Amino acid sequence: MKLATVKVEYTCGLTLTDRVTLNVSTGELHLPPRLTEVMAAVGKSECSPEVSLEYRGHVLAVHAGAAGSYDVTLPKNGPPGIRRVFNSILFPTKDQRQQNGRLLHTFCAGSIVGAVGYAHASGNWDIPTVVNTASLACLGVILWYVGFQLMKGD
Repeated sequence: MKLATVKVEYTCGLTLTDRVTLNVSTGELHLPPRLTEVMAAVGKSECSPEVSLEYRGHVLAVHAGAAGSYDVTLPKNGPPGIRRVFNSILFPTKDQRQQNGRLLHTFCAGSIVGAVGYAHASGNWDIPTVVNTASLACLGVILWYVGFQLMKGD
């Protein structure tokens, strides 16, 4: 048994997020009583909700079974070794995108500081100094913008 986060979304815009118990061998969910009571109360006036489960970075659809049970099909273990690293880079979760954005903002600050330091350390302003300073500053702006795009909320 593991704890997992479940999200219940109704067409009216109501979104409920709660922790549930997940049986990893069968894929059966055990919802807390407070969530089932709220879902029953809202179910009287709304159509059936969309229920999703977040498990190991995957968002999985939850299927309502007979007698009020809920089941989910769990994915197999992730790809081994180096493919797992590439998978997290190519298909990051929301939290990984946030962290990548913060990392790029840190690189942006380093690039801007490097441009200022390079400009102050140079004895004369010739063409290579101007080009190197401008390229470091432009790199900083590009890193800031990409980090800003990654940190946008979903």
